Amino acid sequence: MIKNPMFLIGMIVLLLLFGGSVYYSIAYDDHIPQTFLLYNEDGNLIDKAPLPPTHVPPFGTDQLGFHLFQQIIIGAKYTIGIAILVACMRIALSFVAGVISGTFTRKISRVSSGMVDAMQYIPISLLSYFILRGVLMENGMEGTFQYTFYERAIFEVIILTAVAVPTTTVLISNETNSLWQKSYIEGARILGGSKISILFRHILPHLWPRMTIIFLQQLINVFILLLHLGLLKLFFGGTLFSPDPELGDEYRSVSSEWSGLIGSTYEYLPYNTWIPLIPILFFVLVIFSVNIALEGYKQTINRQAGIKRRSKQKKRTIEKDASASSFHFINEEDYKFQERKAVNR
Repeated sequence: MIKNPMFLIGMIVLLLLFGGSVYYSIAYDDHIPQTFLLYNEDGNLIDKAPLPPTHVPPFGTDQLGFHLFQQIIIGAKYTIGIAILVACMRIALSFVAGVISGTFTRKISRVSSGMVDAMQYIPISLLSYFILRGVLMENGMEGTFQYTFYERAIFEVIILTAVAVPTTTVLISNETNSLWQKSYIEGARILGGSKISILFRHILPHLWPRMTIIFLQQLINVFILLLHLGLLKLFFGGTLFSPDPELGDEYRSVSSEWSGLIGSTYEYLPYNTWIPLIPILFFVLVIFSVNIALEGYKQTINRQAGIKRRSKQKKRTIEKDASASSFHFINEEDYKFQERKAVNR
């Protein structure tokens, strides 16, 4: 994996963003500078928030004067960390359930797979929205949440995990079931191998590369799901809601998570483009990084499989050549022996 440039670049981008965010939290305690009014050297007012990147580099400020660069850095650990956590939980639960159903209850899994396939047509974003809205949305009249931040975060992680477990379980179950149909598994059974020994010696080693691919795919799905919830005004950790009938309702993210930055500012896209565009570009960067890491992993796996196939073919060719040359050598010696026998006669 380290030798594959696509996989390496994708992982480095994720590690730099996540590590930089954690370092900023430790070193600066998630402090966000605020510049609402901008003055020149003579003390004259130049501009007021939102300030463009030309006035406050590198990314400017939002409508309240908070610097976008620090918000992006702070939100990286939440966006990337939550996606990794949810994807790991999805894979862990689905892996256990999928391997068990694909190994011991294959007839039942065939029936249940049809029901789960029907669930794929249910919009997961809307399902998650209706479940999470009562927990994540602040009461605008009272200005309070019903639950604490950690309770809201844990509940959201559980819901984002649960909505994808059935389909992922069926996918892993089908992968496991297809491996049990292979000819070498039948050979292991004939030789007396039990289901448990075959599972650990033959099935699981073939499943691990596939699990890595599914994990990276789930990571991308979580990013997209967070983005959809952000556009629906549900931000990770909670949505601060301030109703204003004259200027319009205001929504803000508690954690500065990227989907919250996008969902709370995308109405500024026509005239203060940089405010929603900066978190959108970072969201695209992260999804693109995971995609190229996924493609790099697939290339490496395919290359290793091709090398193994070529080595086996080369081994067979050498064995055939060796057997053929031995056969010709025996025939040649036998011919010489017959020739000497004829001469002696």
